[in-house]
Amino acid sequence: MASFRDRVLLELSDATRLAAALLPPTDTAGARIRTMLGASYDLSAARIDQVRGVTAESVELEHPLFPVRRRTGGWSQTVPTFSRTDLTLDVPAPANPVWVDLLAHLTVTVAAEVDPGGAEAVLAKGFDTFRTLDEFRARFAFIDLDEFMARHHITTVEELREAFDYVVTEIRLREPGPFDPADPASTHTLPVTLAAVVADPFSLADGLRAARLVQDAAKDLTGPTPAAIPAEPIAAYATAVVLSAAALGAAGLEATDVEQVYAAQGVASLVLTTE
Repeated sequence: MASFRDRVLLELSDATRLAAALLPPTDTAGARIRTMLGASYDLSAARIDQVRGVTAESVELEHPLFPVRRRTGGWSQTVPTFSRTDLTLDVPAPANPVWVDLLAHLTVTVAAEVDPGGAEAVLAKGFDTFRTLDEFRARFAFIDLDEFMARHHITTVEELREAFDYVVTEIRLREPGPFDPADPASTHTLPVTLAAVVADPFSLADGLRAARLVQDAAKDLTGPTPAAIPAEPIAAYATAVVLSAAALGAAGLEATDVEQVYAAQGVASLVLTTE
C-alpha cells in the first residue's frame, strides 16, 4: 500500500493541482500565500490587499539540500620570522542532505498598495536669525546644545551664531494617492520558491522540525528581488508542511488550528485528503 508521502508526490507533482491546493476557492484571503510571501520577502514597504492567483511554473520531487558550514583556522610560524595566516572556508557539511519533498517555483499575483518612497520636494536654507539659545534649541532639538557649546568653547548666543553656518533642510515626502485595487498599476507578480515537506507519519512537531531543517540548510541562499515592487528577499525558500486530513481527524485536531500554529512560525501548511 502506498504511503501518504507517495500519494502526495503523485498528486502534487502536477503543477495545476499544486496551485489549486495552495489557493483553493474557499481560501478567499489567500492565507497560505500570505504566509509564504511573508517568509520570502520584507514587505514593510508594501501592503498585500488581495491575493489574486498563483501559478506553479515547475515542480521538482525529492530535491536534496546540502547544508553549508563555515570552518575557520589559523597557521602561524615564529622561525625564521613571525607570520600568521587566518583561513575561513565555506564547505558542504559532511552529512546527509536535507530532503525537500516538493520544490516548486511559483508566480504569485497580488493587488498591493506600495509606499511611493522618495522625496517630493527638498528645501535647504540658512538659519542665522536666532536671537536666543531657546530659538536654536527649538530648531535643532536633536542637538545637545550645552554639550555642543562646551565642546567648542562657546559661551554666548552671539558666539554660537558666528561660529558656524547653520542650514535647515525641509523634506516633503511623496504621498500615495488613494489606493484602487482595480487599477492595473496595483497588480504585481512575485516569484516564490516553495520547499514543502510531507509529515509522514503524522506529527505536528516532526513537520515543523523538518521545515526548520530546510530553512537552516538554505539560510545562505538568496532569493530573487522583484522588479516592480519594493520587497527585499529575506529567504530563498518559503517552507510548507503537507499533512494528512485523516491523521488530523484521528488525532482530534482541526485543520484551521494547525494552519494557524504553523503560520505563526512562518510555515505554510497543506492538509490533504488523498485516496
